[in-house]
Amino acid sequence: MLYDWIDERFRLPAANVPSLGKPDPETAAGMVRTRWDLGEAPAPNMVHLLEAHGVRVFSLDPAHAEVDAFAVWRDGVPFVFLNTLKSAERGRFDAAHELGHLVMHGTEHACSGPEAERQANEFASAFLMPRASVLGHMPSGAHVDQILRAKQIWNVSAMALTYRMHDLGLLSDWQYRSTCAELSRLGYRSGEPRGMGQRETSQVLTKVFTALRSKRVRPSAIAAELGLTSEEMNRLLFGLTLTTFEGEGRFATASVKRSLSIVP
Repeated sequence: MLYDWIDERFRLPAANVPSLGKPDPETAAGMVRTRWDLGEAPAPNMVHLLEAHGVRVFSLDPAHAEVDAFAVWRDGVPFVFLNTLKSAERGRFDAAHELGHLVMHGTEHACSGPEAERQANEFASAFLMPRASVLGHMPSGAHVDQILRAKQIWNVSAMALTYRMHDLGLLSDWQYRSTCAELSRLGYRSGEPRGMGQRETSQVLTKVFTALRSKRVRPSAIAAELGLTSEEMNRLLFGLTLTTFEGEGRFATASVKRSLSIVP
């Protein structure tokens, strides 16, 4: 409902998410990177990147903390919902994971259960940490301190980089297990000490509500029109502050139909 309200008033980026059911996750990730002109460079802000290619990104209500994220196609429009209680690095991985579901497990290529989750995880790993980039930066048998420094190149968790290195043959099975055990001891299994800190949030929603504010359209009135409280709507918007305007009467639909300049 909130998306429909926004879509009536703003020209949002058109969906540019390919449907690739046959390629393996590594190949699919490379194909999307090529289509989106990313090359082998580290992925930029993942929320901005998804939005620039027509994915509608919202946050999950904190009441659903047990859900990491989910994605869905609705009338040909891709949606991703992210849990904002995770670390910033986990949020990036979740965004890439859900992109993998959209690309590989759309309505034309149904796949569910553990196999779909494995494929989406492999897609996210390859999308965030391209093979050539990791092989070019990481030595074989890297130590924990090297991994902790290098994870900042791709803005991923230490565990995710460790897994990717093992997948690419840079860590043996024994080295992988030992590294995971050491990272766990240091607190990197349940969190990301000294990580990115600030989560990546929505560029589209920020621009939308800035434009509405300039037209003196009250977010609280939008929420009321949708049958929500401001707090309920705010939980969908990555915690963006919904301010009200003093002296405003009842909400009236403003003429704010405009294109948004969205960049990755």
